[in-house]
Parts: sequence; C-alpha cells; structure tokens
Amino acid sequence: MAVTDQNLFSEHVYSSSFQEEFRKHWNSPDGFKSPKFEIISSPFKICRIPNFLKNVEFLENLKSELTKHDFNYLRTDLYQFQRTDDLVNMRGDYIPTLYKSFQSTLTSWMECNTDIKLNGKISMSSARYQNTHHLLCHDDNMGDRRIAYILYLSKDWTEQDGGTLDLFDMDQHGAPGKVVKSLVPEYNSLVFFEVVNNSYHQVGEVTADAKSRWSINGWFHGPIRNDLHKQPRYEIPKNLLEPSVKEVELTSWITERYLLPKITKQIQRNVEKTSYAFIEDFLKQSTYQKIANDVTSQDINWQMMGPADMRHYEVADEKTLPESLKALCDLFKSISFFRLLKKYTGLDLVPEDTAANSNVRSPKMRLELQRWSAGCYTLLYDKTMLEDATDEIDANSSDESIKADSRFLLRTAQLDDTAVSTSSSTKNKIIGGATQEQLKRKRTESSSSGENASGEKKIAKHLDGSFDVDQKSPTGEKTESVSGTSTSPATKTDRLESASATGSSLHKSEAISCDAKIDITTDIVSDSEEGTLVLCDDNLSSNDEDSISTRDGYALDVMIQFHTVNAQGTPKTEDTIDYVNPCEEQGSIIEVPQKDNYLCLAYKSPMVCRLQRYLNHFYDGYTYNLLCMYYE
Repeated sequence: MAVTDQNLFSEHVYSSSFQEEFRKHWNSPDGFKSPKFEIISSPFKICRIPNFLKNVEFLENLKSELTKHDFNYLRTDLYQFQRTDDLVNMRGDYIPTLYKSFQSTLTSWMECNTDIKLNGKISMSSARYQNTHHLLCHDDNMGDRRIAYILYLSKDWTEQDGGTLDLFDMDQHGAPGKVVKSLVPEYNSLVFFEVVNNSYHQVGEVTADAKSRWSINGWFHGPIRNDLHKQPRYEIPKNLLEPSVKEVELTSWITERYLLPKITKQIQRNVEKTSYAFIEDFLKQSTYQKIANDVTSQDINWQMMGPADMRHYEVADEKTLPESLKALCDLFKSISFFRLLKKYTGLDLVPEDTAANSNVRSPKMRLELQRWSAGCYTLLYDKTMLEDATDEIDANSSDESIKADSRFLLRTAQLDDTAVSTSSSTKNKIIGGATQEQLKRKRTESSSSGENASGEKKIAKHLDGSFDVDQKSPTGEKTESVSGTSTSPATKTDRLESASATGSSLHKSEAISCDAKIDITTDIVSDSEEGTLVLCDDNLSSNDEDSISTRDGYALDVMIQFHTVNAQGTPKTEDTIDYVNPCEEQGSIIEVPQKDNYLCLAYKSPMVCRLQRYLNHFYDGYTYNLLCMYYE
C-alpha cells in the first residue's frame, strides 16, 4: 500500500510507480540508479533521493531559521564540528513543520517501503561542518536506531570541498577496512540507510575555505534487534620479544648524563612518584640526526594500520629499515637497555635464572615504528564492541552521528541522553595516580571538551610542586633542592595496588635534563559514578595486552619522536599525545609534547589509553614515532 498524504516532499516520491520501483530495487542485491533515486548495494545498502523537498524556498527558509539557533562546537578524538540540540522542541515556522513531516508521513513511507519496523520515534538535529571539521569511522549501531538519514542543505558543494559521506568495506575479520564509496553532499537530497553491523561510514574532512556543509540528520527508531550483536573482533597475534643477549654500548647512543648514577636515580624517583618521565635530548645529537635523516628513506615499506574505527596510521616493515634504524631497534631490544630501564623505573626488566625456577617469567617487549601524516589518528574505543554491543537507549546523535548536548560514546553498553559513565573503583593505581578499574569515554560538547569554539585549549587550575637537579660536575656530583611537599618514593606495589589519597589527577611535566628544573603540576579531577566500559588505545594497545595474561596488562611505554617540526622550526601541531583515563571528567592524565628527541617513559595499566588525535589537511609532511612496550 502506497503512502500518498503529503504536501512538503516532492510529489513523485509518493507516486505508486515510484514506490513500487523503489521496493523492487531496495530488496534486490544489485544497485540501481535513475534520475529519481539511486540505491547503492555495496558495501551496505544506502539510498539517495535528489530534489527531495518540493519547495526549494522552504529549504532556504529552513536554513535561515536554523541560523537563529545555537550550534554547539564539538571536538573529541572521533569528531570536530558544530551541532544543534535535538530539534524536537525548536520554535519557528519551518523547523517544526519539517520535524512533524519526518515523524509522521516520512516514517510511514519508510516503514511501508523498506519493510523495516519503526515505532514512530525520530531523532533530528542540524550539523554544520567548516574547514578541518570531520567525523571519523563509526557504524551508528546503537540501541533502537533503525534507519539513519541526512538531508543536505548546502548549494554548489563539490568533491574538492571535502565533507563527503564515505562508506567503508569490511575486511576478512569483519572490521571496517577502507573507503570504497564517497557520496558528495548534494543540495536538497535525502540519503538514508538501514543501521546494521556493517554500516561503517564517516564524514570526510571539510577542506573548503569559505563554505559550510549544512545538513539535517538523525534516525528513525524502532524495536531493538537482537541479531545486531557485535561479533568478537579478531586481533592479530603480536610477537613478544625477550631481551637480546647481545650487549650494546649505551654511551655510543645515549647522552652521557642520562647514564650517570645520580641522574638515573633522579629519573627513577620521578617515575615512582608519577609513573612517567620525559627526557629531552636523550640520544646523542649526531646519532639522532643520522636516524632522523634515514627514517625518511624511500626504501622503507609502510603499511596502513586499522581497523578504521580504532586507528589509521602507518607502520614500517622492520626488515626494510636502513641499518641505522635497525641498530636503533636493536638498542631498544638489548639486555643493556632493559637494565637501563630497570634503573629508570625500578621495574623487573632484567631476566632471572629461569632454570632454577620455571615459574619465573621473563621480561618481554615489542615495538613499532609509526609514520603519521594528514588524515592519521587513533580513537578511544569500547572493548565491549569486541564481544557484544547491545545499546539500550538512544543518545540522539549522527550525520552521521552525535547529539550536541550528549556525552557520546560510540557502541557503549550503557547510555542515556546526557552522559556515558562508569562505576568508579580504587583497586588499582595507574599512571598519573588515577584509580579506576573500568574505563569510560566521555565525548563531550564544548562545555567540557577542553576547548572553546575557536579551538583554543582551556587553562586548567593546577597545584604546583617541583624540584631542581643541579649538576655540579661531569661525574654526576650534584645537589637536590626540593620545593613543595616531600614524599618518600613509592614502591612498585604501592603504585600498582594502592588507591590514590587525592583521587584521580592530570599531570603535565617539563622534560628532565642535566640542569633543568622538573615541574610537576596536578589538576585534581573527580571520579565518575555510572556504567561499565573497558577501553583500549592504538595498535600497540591495551587490547593486545589482554593476551599477555601473565603480565596483567601493565606495560612501560617508551617513545621517541622524529620530524615533529617543519622546515621553519615550527611545531607541525600543537596537539599532544595523551595518556587518557576516560573515566575522568577531564580524562588526560599526561600530555606528551610532540618534540624531537624526547624520550617518554609511561608506566600504565590496561585501563589507560594512549591517544593521538586526527591530523587535519594542514599538517605538513610526516612525523615518526618509535614506540616500544616493555612487560615485566
């Protein structure tokens, strides 16, 4: 039975012949295209109807009315754009008319012609994307969302302007692979698709200087489907390496002051107190420069890492590395470097005599050389998605994806209209003093995202404590002057098992140097209270650590960076590489500056995520990270 009662939408949409032809091709495994509509069958079924609203003047008046309402600036690891609140209660002449028509007439049309059961509930908001704005890979599969839709409002939009609706195929393991189809936003066109397990898509970065990509977007809702449970996500086994028995002369690589006994003790005290340390100019300058030159070699083979809903950056094939880089990797694998890390951290990173005790576990490590350029990113993601993700309540979000006044988490197990949260715990102390067993991720609107609409970071209030290291002679003789409260170094057990006396905290630090002052600032952050999540980080991730049951997932990250500045000596990005506790209101525990020849040591639990944000199209060239993870 065809739906015929309509005044707002183009008349041909409601003709019996149109609906009959639509149903025929919607239920066909093949694609179809005509002047009146297009159905794309792969990588998932999606329909586009051009000239959807009958009256273009209505569309322009609608857009004009939208400009009178507030758009919230949203920026997280997943997205950056502007969005209204849900339009259900918006006043005006045109917004309520459109909303009621979608809720009644168009809902009936969708249910009749797609055979998808709906319940009459819709979500609707307006999104505005400007230069560098984007929304990365996701599937919209949350709760009772059944059909996602987008009505495009921008005239004369071209592929060169960016902002395409990109569709992802699936790899052999059921994870999102690569973009195989891109739809250019077409003025007055309606695009919609059924929300299913493989409906992975993104809004590509907008590159237009003087244009804004406008849309009306949301979902038609219906009964929750039990067959949309996530299947276990396949994880490629990672090779863990025992320390190489070959000794390496550390003095030929490392700036000598960082090998001095009193300096190593200084670093260890810092790590024991805060679980991290930054060490500037770690490698000798001539050695570092040689490696920095060789890392740009055209002979290195790079492979893009995925899946796209978790990460997107390149990793080098170690077999193709130049000799200097192979030697650097050998340094980090060597028993000599394991011993140095034990001095720096106090961790049990030196093998014991396993012949005498077969139950003694040997320390291990793994590493990867990463290459980052425009379009690269890591995302926080919910590990429950690797097993099962049945969401109970809609969070009113999409373009494609997110409600403006929500704290939104893709594929979480517990959601409401305002927040994603998790139960707090004080069982384990993790990097930076956070004390959570379970993680959540709050994707917040501008009021709690840490940035304002212009992208400027808010300044946090800090409690300060510091101590000086004054080197008196090349032999390492020095004195220490301590300001702030003095505390005894914590034992490893204290750091791992004790609850923080002050709760969770955010730490920032200047690098350690021979005569530099070490400033430690702490921002006290309150614990969260609801829900249950466990999260992972990038390719060398805490998810991988779960397979290392004997090591309980705790790891020491060791990272050094190359080519973080451009030819003029300006940093390529002001963003930091963050260690994040998503359970916290402001989840960054430490912020690692992107700076050449900085060695970062970060001891973390599997509940802490390492996050490197999306690099937009202004990013200049390549940056390289050598990232190692060590396990006791």
